[in-house]
Amino acid sequence: MAPKPDILFIDSSVQKIDFARREALAEKFNIIQYDCKSTEEFKERLKPGGPYSNIVAISRNGWLKAGPLAKQLPFGTDVIPYYPPSLKIICCSGHGHDASDVEAITARGIWYCNTPNACTEAVANTGLFLVLDSFRYLSFAQWCARNDWLQSRDLGQKAVDPTGKTLGIVGLGDIGLGIAQKCEAAFQMEIRYQGPRRKPQAEETLKGGAIYHSSVDEMIPHVDCIVLAAPYTNDMHHLLSKRQFELAKKEGIRVVNVARGKMIDDDALLEALGTGRVVGAGLDVHTDEPGINPQLRDNWRVTVLPHIGVCSATSWENFEKINLDNIEAYFTSGEPITPVNNIKN
Repeated sequence: MAPKPDILFIDSSVQKIDFARREALAEKFNIIQYDCKSTEEFKERLKPGGPYSNIVAISRNGWLKAGPLAKQLPFGTDVIPYYPPSLKIICCSGHGHDASDVEAITARGIWYCNTPNACTEAVANTGLFLVLDSFRYLSFAQWCARNDWLQSRDLGQKAVDPTGKTLGIVGLGDIGLGIAQKCEAAFQMEIRYQGPRRKPQAEETLKGGAIYHSSVDEMIPHVDCIVLAAPYTNDMHHLLSKRQFELAKKEGIRVVNVARGKMIDDDALLEALGTGRVVGAGLDVHTDEPGINPQLRDNWRVTVLPHIGVCSATSWENFEKINLDNIEAYFTSGEPITPVNNIKN
C-alpha cells in the first residue's frame, strides 16, 4: 500500500480545532505538526530527504498574531525556493495576505488560499466601536474614570455623536461593508466608499445606498470619518498622509484603521492631530507591531488596540472550517474554494 500524502499543519496557540474533521482527514493523509523554532529550521526540513520534503499541502490555522509562531513568515519570499515539488496548496487563516509572497507562490504552481469572510463579524464590530470612539473618546473617558476623573471634563466641548454624520470607507469588501451596514443601522450614517471599482450589489445592501469615489482624495472632503478596511499592497503604503489630511473638512476628520498600520503615515497623522485636521482616531493596527507609536499611545484623542479586531471564537471556528474546506475541495476536485491566485492546469 502506498504511503499517505503528507499535510503540514502550522497551528497557532489560539484557535478552534475541529477534531472530527481532522480525524477524517487523517484517514487519507499523514498530518504533520509544525514545530520549527525558526523559518531557517523550516527551510532545512523542506530540503530533499527532510521531514517536510514530501508535503502536498500546508495549512496555517488560527490566530496568526498569537503564540510562539507569530513572528515566523513561512510563506515569505526567502522560504518559497525551498518548497518541495510535491507542494500543491497552501491554506492560511485571515483576510489579508501581505505577509505572503503570493506572486512567487503562484510562479511555483502552488495554490494560495485565504479565509475571506471568516472574521468579518469580529472585525466589523471592532470597526463600529472605533468609529464611535473616534467621535466620543470613550476609551479616554474610561481611563479618566480609573485614574483622573477631572480630566474627563475636557470632553464636554469635544465629544460629538456620530448620528447622521458621513462615513467614508476605503475597501467595501466583506469587512468594509459590514462596518458600513452597522454604522448605518446604529447611527444612520451616510455611506461613501472608495475602491478600484464601483460595487452596485454592495450598495444595494444599504438602505440609503452608498456614493462611490474613484480616489481617496476625492472622497475625503465629503466625510466626517474615514475607515481603512482594504488589503495592504505597496500601492497602499501611506495611503493617508499629509496631503490627504489637508483635504479634510475644516471641522476635522476622524480616522479608523482596521486594515494595516503602514497605510497611515504616523508623522502626518500626529501633525494633523496637532493642527485639528484630524480630531479623533481609532487604530487597531500599527506601523511597527507589536508596539505602538508612543506619541499616538499618549494622545487622548486616539483609541489604540493591540490588533485584536479578529479576536473572537467565531473567527477561530471559521478559520478552521474554511482551511479544511479548501484542502478537501482541492484534493477532491483539483480546485480550492477561496483561492487568492489562479493556477492554470
